[in-house]
Amino acid sequence: MTSGVLPIAHRGASGTTPENTKLAFIRALDLGARVIELDVQLTRDATVIVFHDDTLDRTTSGTGKVADTDFAKIRKLDAGSWFSPTFAHLEVPTLEETLDVLRGRADLNIELKPEPDAGVRREKLVKHVVTAIARFSMFDSVIFSSFDDHAMRLVRSLVPAARIGILCMRETRESAFALADELGAENIHPESRMVDSALVAEVHASGRKLWAWTANEPGEIAVLSALGVDGLFTDYPDRVCNPKARRR
Repeated sequence: MTSGVLPIAHRGASGTTPENTKLAFIRALDLGARVIELDVQLTRDATVIVFHDDTLDRTTSGTGKVADTDFAKIRKLDAGSWFSPTFAHLEVPTLEETLDVLRGRADLNIELKPEPDAGVRREKLVKHVVTAIARFSMFDSVIFSSFDDHAMRLVRSLVPAARIGILCMRETRESAFALADELGAENIHPESRMVDSALVAEVHASGRKLWAWTANEPGEIAVLSALGVDGLFTDYPDRVCNPKARRR
């Protein structure tokens, strides 16, 4: 593994398989990922699914908002053909199905994606996710993150020992560190373009680890590794694990 950098599979092995599918997660394990990053949100009937976009259009055969669609309809959609005909008929997985596949095989970074101004729906998402993780006894192997600060505060209130990583962009650098202090976060997760030696030093001085997102190009992976990041979110986990894979 490159300089001890943790390979974190962004939505699974999403560079070579359809993102946020069980196949993408299994493929990521085969490529050496030690952490699997995935996104969760609620369907209209409050099923927690593993899915990134707020609409179905880009990565399934369906259309419309996830939040306006029942799970039974989503389950019938093709979540693989958009990537390649080879992956036709892959399903959108539920969180519980995914936990069942990955339990004991890797740590997870679960990004909570409540709808904007979700109110009750935000609380329902967080509670459903926490309940699922408790059912599988996986709190030690799950790190929570979200761009929704209210969701992160709710995680902390419900699970005092929860592992938390704070997502960070250039414009939110100061507030990200403040939230990390407030919630006792163990990680800072900055976008890769903002990472420099000063940021790495600041994160490490705070006693936290830095996981940068999302690095796919060989040169970028090499630079970030040399800067001393602790983990890299990538669509190609083998490129972090194996320098030879970068030349492919």
